[in-house]
Amino acid sequence: MENLDKNINDFKKDTLAVEQFLTGTKVSYNFFKGNYPKIEKEFEEKNRNSEEIEGMEMFKKLKNSLPKYETEIYTYCFINLIARTEAFLNDILETLYVSKNIDLTQKVREKKILNFSHSAYKKKIEFLKKEFDLTFPMLEKHNSDITELFSARNIILHNNGFINQTYLSINESSKLKINDKKVINEEYIKLTFILLIIIAKSIEKEIKEKMSNAYS
Repeated sequence: MENLDKNINDFKKDTLAVEQFLTGTKVSYNFFKGNYPKIEKEFEEKNRNSEEIEGMEMFKKLKNSLPKYETEIYTYCFINLIARTEAFLNDILETLYVSKNIDLTQKVREKKILNFSHSAYKKKIEFLKKEFDLTFPMLEKHNSDITELFSARNIILHNNGFINQTYLSINESSKLKINDKKVINEEYIKLTFILLIIIAKSIEKEIKEKMSNAYS
């Protein structure tokens, strides 16, 4: 139980760190945008030397690039969150093997965890269900949305964010079409945080209930 609590707490810290990074970056961008008109006005009020002009040009380029940076920061945080979730699921699997005292050599266990880490989200959950007789009703309820998160991460990393047939075959209800660009915006990142919380809570609840029943 102690290892499970550590897995959960580490995952919460990881997701909180990403949220804090995202919030801090957005605040910094907004602060810069809010103060840029004042900076520009003060700059134009007197003659400037070449170094000052060069510095102001950098500010202008930064201002013009902010819309792109804001989109990229959402994408970066999204990829980071999914990677941390997969690491969390790997940790959960290892914890289950240890807590269940399953008779496996370290080599076999490590191979199983490695194969698990390379599998798709759907396969991971199926494996946990079969291997440890677990059920995740909360995950079943949100299965299509959670599955979409992982497939979105894959097309961003492997297809530059452009929708392909693999993505559509996994997400049959998607309104996106081939070669559409998957956009990670503020609304989508908020949904991601919510769904990852559901994953953590569902896994924690099910495993603790199983462990409790086993020792009762």
